[in-house]
Amino acid sequence: MGLTFRIFIIYLTFYCSGLSAIGTQFLTFPENAYDLAMGSHVSFGGSASVNPALIEAAQSSPSLYFNSGQWYGDIRMSGVSYVHKVGNYNNKIFLRQAGVTDLEYRDDRPSDDPSTTFAAYGFSIGSGLSYKASIGQIGATISALYFTIYDQHSTGVSIDLGYSNVFNNGWGIGASLLNIGTASKFYQEKPKLPTRILAGVSKDLVLNNIKNKFHITSEFSSLNDAWKIKIGNYAQWKQIRILGGFSTTKHSTSLSIGSGFVYGRFGVTYAIRFGSQDIGVPQNFSISFRLP
Repeated sequence: MGLTFRIFIIYLTFYCSGLSAIGTQFLTFPENAYDLAMGSHVSFGGSASVNPALIEAAQSSPSLYFNSGQWYGDIRMSGVSYVHKVGNYNNKIFLRQAGVTDLEYRDDRPSDDPSTTFAAYGFSIGSGLSYKASIGQIGATISALYFTIYDQHSTGVSIDLGYSNVFNNGWGIGASLLNIGTASKFYQEKPKLPTRILAGVSKDLVLNNIKNKFHITSEFSSLNDAWKIKIGNYAQWKQIRILGGFSTTKHSTSLSIGSGFVYGRFGVTYAIRFGSQDIGVPQNFSISFRLP
């Protein structure tokens, strides 16, 4: 029984998707409602969570962000980040976590109740910097990682690198290399970080006094050895935001939408995603506040 249980744990961690255990897939989850609705783009106006070159702080005051949501398989996500200026650099300090608490173990005997229940969590804490150089905006992020399931855990470190540039005609470009790093041995196996390569473009458009930023991004992930194509648009009319996105791979497609508003120093955004696989409906709620 004990051996069976340990084998089951290893199987969950390294071969199942995020539905069964967090594992290193936690590093691919969208950080906030903006990312969930748009699809996490690397070009100008995209997301600093997938391109550290896009870390940007207001010159006058720092900003604080709070995020809470749900991923596929009832995995709960949350995070907080603080963005401010450090001399000529933009700095982001962040903490992210994802977890599920009701994983069940059942043996081969039919039973209404599981033999036991256990939890799985993933944590990331780190800091990133971006800097405007003559060739464009460049950035880097370093994160400390912690993964746990049942009584096993692993620690590691991850580095992200990014580049972005914007041109006078409203076009922007971006590229990033994410999750370069390593993790300690988890029971008998060593987790592999989901290395991601992203590249994309964006275009500013104004239609009937509505500001739009249109994105197209391609992404390759070593975790599933597949390419993903993502399309997203951010529209703002006065203080109201409308966001939408579409993504497709050889395995699945998804459609996401979001909305929010900005009032003075305060901002709120909510997003929801619908996929071709009947495995849940991810949602996220984000609050931003520009400090005095």
